[in-house]
Amino acid sequence: MTKKDNKKAHNSAALAGVELQALQSADADQHRDRITRFGLLKHRSKLQEQYLWTQVDFTAEGENEESNKALKAATKLKGCGQFLLFHNYYTIDQIKLEKFHVCGQHLLCPMCAGIRAARSMNRYLKRINELMRQNPRLKPVLITLTVKNGESLEERYNHLTRSFRTLLSRYRDYKKKGRGFNQFCKIDGGFYTTEYTYNKTTNQWHPHIHIFALLTDWIDQEELAETWHEITYDSYIVDVRRVRKTKAEGYSKAVAEVCKYALKFSDLSTENTWQAFLSLKGKRLTGSFGSMHGVKIPDTATPDDKPSEELPYMEMLYRFVFGPKSYYDLQITKDVKPNKRNEEG
Repeated sequence: MTKKDNKKAHNSAALAGVELQALQSADADQHRDRITRFGLLKHRSKLQEQYLWTQVDFTAEGENEESNKALKAATKLKGCGQFLLFHNYYTIDQIKLEKFHVCGQHLLCPMCAGIRAARSMNRYLKRINELMRQNPRLKPVLITLTVKNGESLEERYNHLTRSFRTLLSRYRDYKKKGRGFNQFCKIDGGFYTTEYTYNKTTNQWHPHIHIFALLTDWIDQEELAETWHEITYDSYIVDVRRVRKTKAEGYSKAVAEVCKYALKFSDLSTENTWQAFLSLKGKRLTGSFGSMHGVKIPDTATPDDKPSEELPYMEMLYRFVFGPKSYYDLQITKDVKPNKRNEEG
């Protein structure tokens, strides 16, 4: 990868929060920014696809399992996000992403990772707002649990997962039977994602879990660290920080921090991304517990921001152009008028 390509790929790291809104309607200025963000994500996806073609053994005749996986993954990446179809509802200055093909490989494809993060963020924001409406005294925090770095991603994943399952088991045991209290039990409900970064200097993986939690009382961080070390045997670093709701964004930034990618594509080579994909594909990396798991969302809490089907719109089809400065090029525009039957009715 050239320095220029690496820089472009690195820019996608900054998208963890902002591009979470990419699936919603946007005005003209926001749309231009959104097209640029999609271009950055697709550029990194294309770099990954190019690497995978180098891992395909076309002489193996289907006998090389990893080669077969690389071929399948590269083929899916090739078509992912190649075209984007938008509806520009110009009478109300709203542009909505209407349709595009996805490959669904969120551990390999930055575009699909962004979509997955956006959907998770929207889902959990509704749950948080409903729980806070029911009990305004709950205290929102971000919790990070880490384990010691290691060279084997799979081994570190297993260690982190087993440790967190033990912590959750103690939490549920206390909630159901009132025994075995620890600081983690002060959580009324929460959701989590597992993240993995890579240290190029030590050639080690750094796994950690991000949790957005609603507390019944403030957590003693030192006591939680002691409990975590007792469970993991090798790790005591935990972080607990308060989340403040803002008037403009609510809890969006904190939720975005948890919903962001499992892998930081910008910090990983295409080779490490592929190896991480092979190690983590099919494994559970997210979840919820406590009140966050079973909360019911009233219909009034889920407004539909889709513009009326009776409004005229401009259909806009973009095609991805790959190169040193990749971008989405507007290929076709088509003016679509409201359905005449709707007008007559």
